[in-house]
Amino acid sequence: MSVYTDKYQKISWSSSDSVTGGSGSDRRSRSVHPTIIKDYEAYECPVTGKIIEGRSAHRENLKVTGCRLLEPGEKEDNARSAQDAIKAEDARRDAVIDQMVDSVAHEYFSNRR
Repeated sequence: MSVYTDKYQKISWSSSDSVTGGSGSDRRSRSVHPTIIKDYEAYECPVTGKIIEGRSAHRENLKVTGCRLLEPGEKEDNARSAQDAIKAEDARRDAVIDQMVDSVAHEYFSNRR
């Protein structure tokens, strides 16, 4: 069983001046400023048919309708799952049809003797 040991002593810590590359005035010029994110364009809600204008209306509409935003790749995963379900259903139907054909053929040929 391994025992956890910290290695904090081996970390080389640097001061903020060396990270920004200069004196305090340089740090100010490299500081991060707030970004303004533009509002959503108006769109028609596919569930209710209402026109939704802006972020707050969008968030409220999601709450009211019980909807959520799709995760990245979720649409593709759903399409792939639907194709897998179709293939599984086709295989099940093929098995049932094969069983019926075998049953009918067996009955037909057993009565011909």
